[in-house]
Amino acid sequence: MSKMRILWLSRHNMTNEQIADLKRIYGDVEIKHYTDTVSSWKDVVEIGEDCDVLAVVLPPAILADLVNPRNNNKPVIRAIANRVETGNTVINPATGKEEKEYMFVHAGWEKIVKIEIITERL
Repeated sequence: MSKMRILWLSRHNMTNEQIADLKRIYGDVEIKHYTDTVSSWKDVVEIGEDCDVLAVVLPPAILADLVNPRNNNKPVIRAIANRVETGNTVINPATGKEEKEYMFVHAGWEKIVKIEIITERL
């Protein structure tokens, strides 16, 4: 069986936990990391042309267009993370006040099936 090629569209590197979880889901994987900003779903489809799965961090409007079957037929997934208190405190640079420190812990992946955005001009 060949490697599952996954586009990782994010400014951040994928964590070891995220990679291990993708291997659990898809078997042998190869990650293509793309860190630049995209302006539309078309950019994502073009960047991920040689990939089997699109793992993305995107604004809702671009994500909604990307999962539309008229625009893309590849699975679109995103990482799920839990915000966990570390027990430490830090100084918030914006306020100068001490506050609790948190870290994000990988909690799985989810396939995005559909996003519907309904707006009303104000």
